Amino acid sequence: MRFFFYGTLLAGSANPVAAEIHAKLAPLGMANARGLLHAIPDPLGWFTALVEGDGTVRGMVYEAGESFGAADLARMDAYEDFDPADPDSSLYLRHALPVRLDGGPAGDAQVYVWNRPLPDASRPIPGGDFRAWLAAEGADQFSGLREA
Repeated sequence: MRFFFYGTLLAGSANPVAAEIHAKLAPLGMANARGLLHAIPDPLGWFTALVEGDGTVRGMVYEAGESFGAADLARMDAYEDFDPADPDSSLYLRHALPVRLDGGPAGDAQVYVWNRPLPDASRPIPGGDFRAWLAAEGADQFSGLREA
């Protein structure tokens, strides 16, 4: 199983879920996905929302290793507030989208896509690169777990 991460699940993110998950994933390389990226403010820092659109979102593709299992996927889904049994109430949906590795082929990867109207305080991320936007804005990345 492959994943495309573009926000707080990228390796090196300051949240416990990313740290746990990356021990069981192998990076395949930087990649692009079609869509638009928005920054969402939270008291614990900014996080991202990928929505449909004609832009490009920058991220990284990872391959699940042999030790990656259903419990790991459930932990990521819970972090992203995705409930496969109740997608309508989920903050994000996880499904396969085409991604293109830099200098490599296109293929599908599991991606978390925003499932709600964007909040009024959200901000578009020109160029679709969350980490570059954080650096340019001097903003802090979301680093905790949202309360359920």
